[in-house]
Amino acid sequence: MTLAASLAALADAADAASSLGLDTARATGVLERARARLGFVGSTYVLAFVGGTGVGKSSLLNALAGGVVSPAGPRRPTTDAPLAWVSTSARIETAALLEWLGVGDVREHPDEAFGDVAILDLPDFDSTAPDHRSRVDELLPRIDAVVWVADPEKYRDALLHDDYLRRWIPRLSRQLIVVNKADLVAGEVERLRAHLASTVRDEGLGGVRVAVTSATPNGDVRELRDWIASGTADKRVASERVAVELREAAGDLAARAGVDDGAAPLVDADRRSRALADVAREAAAVIDLRGLERQAVAATRLAARPRGAGPLGQLTAFLYRASGRDRVAADPESYLRRWRERGSLARPAEPVRALTAELLPRVPPEMRGGIAKVVDTDALRARIAGAIDAAVAARTAELRVPTSVVWTLIGALQYAVTAALFFAVLWIGAIFILHAPFASADVPLLGPVPVPLLFLAAVLIAGYLLARALGAHAGLLGRRWARRLRLDLARALEPELRKAVFAPLAAIDAARERIAAARATTASYPARGSGGSETSGSSAAS
Repeated sequence: MTLAASLAALADAADAASSLGLDTARATGVLERARARLGFVGSTYVLAFVGGTGVGKSSLLNALAGGVVSPAGPRRPTTDAPLAWVSTSARIETAALLEWLGVGDVREHPDEAFGDVAILDLPDFDSTAPDHRSRVDELLPRIDAVVWVADPEKYRDALLHDDYLRRWIPRLSRQLIVVNKADLVAGEVERLRAHLASTVRDEGLGGVRVAVTSATPNGDVRELRDWIASGTADKRVASERVAVELREAAGDLAARAGVDDGAAPLVDADRRSRALADVAREAAAVIDLRGLERQAVAATRLAARPRGAGPLGQLTAFLYRASGRDRVAADPESYLRRWRERGSLARPAEPVRALTAELLPRVPPEMRGGIAKVVDTDALRARIAGAIDAAVAARTAELRVPTSVVWTLIGALQYAVTAALFFAVLWIGAIFILHAPFASADVPLLGPVPVPLLFLAAVLIAGYLLARALGAHAGLLGRRWARRLRLDLARALEPELRKAVFAPLAAIDAARERIAAARATTASYPARGSGGSETSGSSAAS
């Protein structure tokens, strides 16, 4: 895993977090600093001496230099601006880096043992001048390594422990705690060292190495010198410092997105299916699929009349359409498109509101605003309406009323019946007008009945039976078509509703997965280990 991959992962996590409505200022700041820091060429890293008033930061630097680099004296505060101590060989290489840090006071030295480190003497963080602490706080996020300087009087200082060690020890890959002025407690040096190391461990800050020094003319700063010199051989100090901050920023986003332990879906598959079924059922009720079936059957019967009802069928179909009744009772396409006239979307939206109400208490507070947008009344109803419109449009794109050759056959028979009816009317008219002779036939219960009347009755019965057959066949085809139409619409509606209802939650899940992946990526960058992995206690003296 490369540092570039960690940078890209955090950038992606910041983008995902922004889509969740999380504050990404910290992650963005880390990215900006990391890119700026990694943009400087060379292997020199920046080490800062950080501590309170009078602990001897400047004296330590002078002791390392073997002369006066940073003025030290009884006046407090002595150091009012950062000062850099850099080897002559690295002066040009570090110029841009020090300018980015805002350090203008630079002192050179010829000691190649410190050739790859630029040491900064910072103002006191507990200075009476407020801008001194703000300058320290401004620089620390850009520093690669830190030596925390205390003395026998201030090594337990609450400001040092609570405001600095607790905050910065987890973020620094290389650091050391130095108790200066050991000459003041000559017989208690190892006890003091052990006590401070133990205190830091008890505070959950790991086993940060503790060194003891005495920055006096005859004092001993070998532990500090050896520790700094050992770090100059490691070219990864700056990159490890950046990696730690990237890892912490990604972890912070993961904690606020609720994916510390992985990005499990906010809603499990079973609960999602039940909610979707409830929404689909209520949406179908608004569309009125039963009414759609009635429209489909009526439309099929209307289509059958011109083909199967003979001359009278053509006339009745024309009158049906001319009166507009077909658009009211026999137009399934128009009926579908007018679904909004039959009810509101309050009921289809309710299962989503209930699901979100269950979900909100289980997510981190910062994410609740983004999830609440899922059930924004107007937006939710608009998404459901869009889903219904899409399903209706997909099903009505090729909506054709079924037809049958049986209707044509029945229609031909109806034309024959009409001709026979016309003949029977003429026959009976001729009998009454011309007094033409006619035969009779004995009919049970009725007695003798004129043959023309029997023929007329037979023709009318035949026409009625054909009409009933046409209606029955058209009704059968219409019901089959209506069932297919209803099932197809229900099938088309489900995926559209799934997208409308769960697309926002899916986007939230996807964003959380990206953040979790970024956390895993940044955590997998190989690191030598933070200051917490170094030895402490009496072993520091060996």
